[in-house]
Amino acid sequence: MEDFQHVGYSKEVIEFVAVCKEFCDFVETAPQMPRKTFIERLQKFIPLIYLKGSLLPQNEPETNGLAEDFVTEEQYNYYYSELHRLLGEYDEYLEVFDDNMQYSEAPVVHSIAEKTCDIYQDLKNFISSFRCGIPEVIGEALWQLNENFEFYWGKGCAEVLRAVHHVVFKLREEKEDEED
Repeated sequence: MEDFQHVGYSKEVIEFVAVCKEFCDFVETAPQMPRKTFIERLQKFIPLIYLKGSLLPQNEPETNGLAEDFVTEEQYNYYYSELHRLLGEYDEYLEVFDDNMQYSEAPVVHSIAEKTCDIYQDLKNFISSFRCGIPEVIGEALWQLNENFEFYWGKGCAEVLRAVHHVVFKLREEKEDEED
């Protein structure tokens, strides 16, 4: 019973797991969605994931090496190619906050599909570790998730939201032009 006092079972973590599950299901079913539906749902998921991720409790892992990566390279590449296909011409965007920008004379181009898959990978790995129910594994996975939030998927959320915002309104504008 004392395991449920573990930081991995806090209210914030449980709420985050629920959002992660929904997001991962969303990415996994995205290839069957119309582009507009995917973009509009992504527009709503990304800020929610970012918010819930920013509320996660900080922790230090009790052990190292217990949390595994569950998303394979093949799965990542499959979802990336499907999302890239789905987004088509709307997939790429210019990113000015990329650290490589200072060394580049050309614009730095990023991909909504790739960033979405990066976010998916970190969240899917976390909820897969969470499902095992072992507090030490959950603690290590939570620590990794927090570290990756700071350096990877949190930044990815911020980037993708700006790009998706642009696409949502570009699609609306194109639809209005078609109706005129």
